[in-house]
Amino acid sequence: MAMVKNRSAGSRIFDIFNYILLGFIGLVMIFPLVFVILGSLSVTGMVGGFTAFSWDAYKFVFATKALSRSTVNSIIITVCGTAINIFFTSFTAYALSKKFLPGRGALMGMVIFFMLFNPGMIPNFLTVNSLGLLDTWWAVWLPTAISAYNMIIMKNFFQGLPDSIEESAEIDGCNYLQVFLRIVLPISKASFATIILFYAVSHWNSYFTAMLYLNDDKKWPIQVWLRQIIVLSVGGWSDKDTLSEYAKVPQDSVKYAVIVVSTLPIIIVYPFLQKYFAKGALLGSGKG
Repeated sequence: MAMVKNRSAGSRIFDIFNYILLGFIGLVMIFPLVFVILGSLSVTGMVGGFTAFSWDAYKFVFATKALSRSTVNSIIITVCGTAINIFFTSFTAYALSKKFLPGRGALMGMVIFFMLFNPGMIPNFLTVNSLGLLDTWWAVWLPTAISAYNMIIMKNFFQGLPDSIEESAEIDGCNYLQVFLRIVLPISKASFATIILFYAVSHWNSYFTAMLYLNDDKKWPIQVWLRQIIVLSVGGWSDKDTLSEYAKVPQDSVKYAVIVVSTLPIIIVYPFLQKYFAKGALLGSGKG
């Protein structure tokens, strides 16, 4: 307390400036979300000149049974895809974190090369098609099974763990797999939570991959379906009997409602992982 009271005037001014700056940044970040929510509830679809609330945009979005099916599809794609990502990323990162691994330098060189130089959409599509994965969820999961960026973060984290912990487990008779499952995983919760969040958000927000590889609309995730809602809001309903009641809903209101619906699940999940996020993101940045 004495140190706080004895702080100089310049230090206090600096703290006040930081509070004002961070408060302003917070308002700037919150403003677009508030703007979108108000726009989705506006009768006119415009925040400026807001006259009354209306739920018509959300009624329009939820007016078809495809929403519940596509939501379930997105959950399956996100959960299974994230599990596949974590499985391959963690095992690859743990193996590459060992300096005695034969060919470790060459393997890391390949990882960095393909992280910087992507083959492109057409080679990826031809590969997926030749493997018979077209129109299956495996086409969404396998091409992105490992993110080089996330794998490098996790590898650096594993390299930062004390060697004595693993050595003591090996003395007790554990092999590398047992060391990884029983020792490394329990002490790597922050890193795993961060990487899980990265992968989950990527799968949930992805629509282009599903639109490219999935021809069956019953397998579409919610992002692809919500994109179709935007197209329908312009005109040319595919189901006029169901949607004719909402045909006069402002296009901007529908766009804002789509943004809210697609963003809400991630906003709900994020607070549960937030305490691990900053710590996990920084843990892998110390050693290369």
